[in-house]
Amino acid sequence: MRYTDRLLAQTVRAAGGHSAGLLAVAALDPLARLVLPAALAAAVDAVVTGRTAWRQVLSACAVLAVSTACEAARETLQTTAEARGARALRRRLLHRVWDLGVTAQARFDTGDVLSRVMESTAGAAAVTPVLVSTMSLLGTSVGGLVALFLIDVGLGLFFLAGVLLTWWLLRWFVPLAGRVTLEYQEAQSDLSSRFVGALTGLRTIRASGTADRETARILTPLSRLTAAGRGFWAAQRGAAWRIGLIMPVMQLGVLALAGHSLLHGRISHGEMLAAAGYLALATGLMKQTAVFARLARARAGADRVGAVLRAGTAAGGRRPLTPGPGRLELRGVALCAKGRPVLRGIDFTVPAGTEVALVGPPDSGASALARVAGGLVPADQGTVLLDDVPLHEVRPGELRDAIAYAFERPLLVGETLRDALTYTDRPPAAGRLAASLRAVHAEEFTARLPRGLETPVRRLRLSGGEFQRLGLARAACRDARLVILDDALSSVDTVTEARVGTALGRLLADRTRLVVTHRAATAARADLVAWLDAGTLRALAPHAVLLRDPAYRAIFRCGEEGDTASPSKPAHSSDGPTAATVRTRT
Repeated sequence: MRYTDRLLAQTVRAAGGHSAGLLAVAALDPLARLVLPAALAAAVDAVVTGRTAWRQVLSACAVLAVSTACEAARETLQTTAEARGARALRRRLLHRVWDLGVTAQARFDTGDVLSRVMESTAGAAAVTPVLVSTMSLLGTSVGGLVALFLIDVGLGLFFLAGVLLTWWLLRWFVPLAGRVTLEYQEAQSDLSSRFVGALTGLRTIRASGTADRETARILTPLSRLTAAGRGFWAAQRGAAWRIGLIMPVMQLGVLALAGHSLLHGRISHGEMLAAAGYLALATGLMKQTAVFARLARARAGADRVGAVLRAGTAAGGRRPLTPGPGRLELRGVALCAKGRPVLRGIDFTVPAGTEVALVGPPDSGASALARVAGGLVPADQGTVLLDDVPLHEVRPGELRDAIAYAFERPLLVGETLRDALTYTDRPPAAGRLAASLRAVHAEEFTARLPRGLETPVRRLRLSGGEFQRLGLARAACRDARLVILDDALSSVDTVTEARVGTALGRLLADRTRLVVTHRAATAARADLVAWLDAGTLRALAPHAVLLRDPAYRAIFRCGEEGDTASPSKPAHSSDGPTAATVRTRT
């Protein structure tokens, strides 16, 4: 069974009892519909022959009432089953996005994920009512065909020939409808992605006066969207006119044959009426091109949802993380992004309780190394170990407890500021949050907020540097053995950065720290500096030692920043650092 079909089957099961109820209705409703023509035929024959017909009339009314009740129950159950299926798919899809983490950003942008979560899951969740409707229609159609054979074999044979001709003419419809539906959803996803991207750069668009150009860029996928929509309706129109051409011929032929049989006494007046009723039931499935269109839409939606669910990533391990001080080791770590090497053979060890600054030019791979070192992104080659345990073998929950991150652009998640700062499965110990806020010099401006730490996140109006300090406080208040700061103070002025860096050094003195930075002062405070260049580790040594190399000094533009500690000889000279101090990669 294909993955898409398995996913649709799981969606049906997710509806639980409502799917079972729908199946019961799908079985009872066709039965009632098939009994109704026979009941009406019995009533007509009773009247024609002069017998009392009240029992037959009451039977027909009872069957009609059952059929009506089934229809009402089906409408209610279909809506609930569809909603439950969509909820299950959305939960599963969102959990998968969280599991993929940073990897998901490289494969599916925000607008694309939003389209899959909202549109594609809704389309796939329609599979339950579509399948039930198909089963019900199939049951009534097959039952109607059998009844035609029982009334007169000629009626059944003539109708069966029309069915085979209809299937031959429409065998292309479902694959074509599925293909154009997928194209429509992909174009819709592209449109959503462009719009979400424009929202993030709204100030830039307004400041540059490019609103018209940006609008045209966002609406570029409209032509593909229109073409796919027209293709879908063209396919449905083509199916409809073919059915519309064949169906009257079939109906007239069956009724003409039934009239001929009535004239020659092979069937009764009631059976003639029943034949007309069973003919309507037998043709029911053939008229439902909309049902097949919804089925194609469900499969297309399941394909798009499945693309995320099947996206490969390093599976979470099952090994517990043994207690330890936070010793970090990287062995032959390599990483590629979009076919381009980002990290190449990185080898170094960070002793427990040590602060290591990751320094390099913009294309050095420092941020990528920070993500790999904390397990946010799995390495393509090599191994990362925390206290001698490979990260890919550690249980995900324990890994997240052991490693804390602060980013250049922190996202505050939660209802209130306190919620956002303590956003973790294990809330920090009492007093830890206050100490962290003091360390990052955020206590003063948070106290000025209208409701302090209880201020709703959506009402925060803070500068970039203040947001960064809150992100630092969130990382510092966690009981993590490894803390990774990815350019987390880039928006803070140099004076505040120095004060915050010193205070954090005291607060996190017993933690292992990786700090991505572009500032010489931050590198100078670190115990060691990992100098990265084009994805390779060029050297690992104290900042003061590395300053002897002009290429290292050029990273910080030392002359412009007032950094003066720079001996005249480079690191590779005979008077430079020894191999015991600097580990050089060529």
